[in-house]
Amino acid sequence: MKKKRKSNRVYRLRRLAVFLVPLGCAFWFWPQESVPTTQLKAEQASISEEIYTIEERTQIEQDGVIRYEYDIVVHGNPSTDEFQSVSHDVIDDVKQSDQFQAALLRFYDDAAYIGTEPPLGEAVFAPEGDYGLADWVEPGQTDDMMFGWQLREKEWTTKLTDTEIQIWRSWQDQYTKQNPDDPDAKAKVTRIIATEYELDPKVVQQIVLKQHVWAAL
Repeated sequence: MKKKRKSNRVYRLRRLAVFLVPLGCAFWFWPQESVPTTQLKAEQASISEEIYTIEERTQIEQDGVIRYEYDIVVHGNPSTDEFQSVSHDVIDDVKQSDQFQAALLRFYDDAAYIGTEPPLGEAVFAPEGDYGLADWVEPGQTDDMMFGWQLREKEWTTKLTDTEIQIWRSWQDQYTKQNPDDPDAKAKVTRIIATEYELDPKVVQQIVLKQHVWAAL
């Protein structure tokens, strides 16, 4: 009994399958094109910008010694370990362009606090981690420098809201205009800000106190 001869269409399908299977495997195991280095660097820079921003950079030259101070706003709710990581990142970046003998990094959770006690603490990059020993090295001699830490582990639930920061900043700006010898200066400023924001003076007092506690602890 003769077997029926398969149609030409069946044979064509088999030959196509034999060709496509190896081709598919080749594509599967084919080395993927690597991401260009410039693109990776751009992505890393973008990530860094999301974590922190350097708001101000100040050069201080005294008695032939060059120091730099950086005011840094850190975003999110980082731990002190993350502050240290940011410190290394900042120094690795700025030492490519700035020749210094010591660097001070001040950390803030909002740019409104710059010029006051940094709520998140400070880091010093200098000989022995001591800002006062800057003259032990030459400018740019970073291999002989190390970090010294004065960072604060924050309770982020006590952080001021954006509105509270705005009210505190207004209060602070008004207070700097007052006569420092006036014993009623704080109460006077509190009344001014309470009127401006249509708040009870006690609410303004609580916001100012909240900021003092936030900055100190």
